[in-house]
Amino acid sequence: MQRDVQCCMLYSQGKVRTKDVLRFEVQTEGPDCSIQAIILYTKKAVKCADPRDRKVKRLLRKLLERQRLKNYRTMWLLPHDNLPVMSEDKKDSWAVLNVQE
Repeated sequence: MQRDVQCCMLYSQGKVRTKDVLRFEVQTEGPDCSIQAIILYTKKAVKCADPRDRKVKRLLRKLLERQRLKNYRTMWLLPHDNLPVMSEDKKDSWAVLNVQE
């Protein structure tokens, strides 16, 4: 993976596919950086994108949605302390019910 970029001075040309983006950062305008930019870390390169561009906004929406879906999926893998636990005597009665069917 590419190393972190300190500051984008110009916007990159070319397309970036959502599936190629590993992560992104927001660069604000300041004394060290003369432009606002979205820094996209892809599988092969680091790209600087204009946050006002319509295609960049759409890409960011897709990336945020992908992150939300990823968080939702992994939420179900985590242990839930508030779930009721079936006692041993109830487990035995469930086994009896399944056998009788």
